[in-house]
Amino acid sequence: MKSLLLVVAVISGFFVFLASAEAVDTLAIEAVRGKSVLDDADFKTIDDFVAKAVGEMLATPDFSSISNARAIIVANSASTQPNQTQFAEQFSKSAQKYISAALQQAEGMTPADRSFRLVTNLLMLTDALADVRLAEVALKYVDSKNEAIRYCAVHCVANSGIIEKLNSPKAIDTARQVARRLDEIVATSGPETLGLIASFAGSIKISEGEPLLLKVADRRIASYADWSVERELLDSDILRILGDKMTSAGANKESIGRRFGQLFSYVLQRYIKGADVLTDVQKEQLVSVLVETEKSGLSKILGKNRFGIKKAIESGDANALQQEYDSIFGNGTKAGELNVDYGKDAGGAAITHPLLLSAPPA
Repeated sequence: MKSLLLVVAVISGFFVFLASAEAVDTLAIEAVRGKSVLDDADFKTIDDFVAKAVGEMLATPDFSSISNARAIIVANSASTQPNQTQFAEQFSKSAQKYISAALQQAEGMTPADRSFRLVTNLLMLTDALADVRLAEVALKYVDSKNEAIRYCAVHCVANSGIIEKLNSPKAIDTARQVARRLDEIVATSGPETLGLIASFAGSIKISEGEPLLLKVADRRIASYADWSVERELLDSDILRILGDKMTSAGANKESIGRRFGQLFSYVLQRYIKGADVLTDVQKEQLVSVLVETEKSGLSKILGKNRFGIKKAIESGDANALQQEYDSIFGNGTKAGELNVDYGKDAGGAAITHPLLLSAPPA
């Protein structure tokens, strides 16, 4: 513990020293990036560059300068030589060391808006580097009480670049660690963050991905049920991911299908029943979800092109739209085209249609 504190103190002191340093010079790192074989001096050049560049982010009070320093780091984060693993390994180690220390220092800075600006920019840097070694750094912030910081942290471990690396057999332990941490925050995360978690869950190739996706879907379904849902447009992506899983091999199609059917049903029911209470923006978002899901998701699942919902909405015909609902989901007396398992009732009989949405609050 003492040695760790000493290292942090030394690094922190180094950053303070850099407060009066000049802007980052990239000549040395650019030369190293062009080498096919590196030596100890080159490793030191990489480490010095990352330390000084990250330190520059902490030292400057100007937002644009922070962004510029971040961009310089990203631009020089990879070798220009193909398959140069030495550069990538050293840069990764240095980034983990200095970004971790910088985040600790940024958290304690005043005023609060400067601390927030630095933490988010450091997380944006982490995000852009898409380094598996940095995933653990980002995970410390996924449960932040500040939703913007939480979103940035989740984006660090849910962007396409990092997911591709987490899907490597070498990174399976880290992938599972990320899935566990994201599972812990589903219940308390805002809509945008839930969208990122759903994207991660739909793309990650570990067994923990599917339960995480179902948990996000259940959270959205619950928010429709009590009329508290926000950012309806998000559900276009969630329904797309669920629909893709329904038509892919190996997925638990029963559980996936139930969530797809219930969530899609609630989206359509909200549009129908909320005609007099929803804002124009809410209606527009619901229309986008309905039209896109019918076109790309439902048509793929049913194996035929379907445009009935789109036509009914465009014509403004409420009766036609209700008929489309009954055709897709059933009407209580017969099953609809989307023939999925909605569970069993108290008597053990199969439920052939999704739950009905209550009337909107007065």
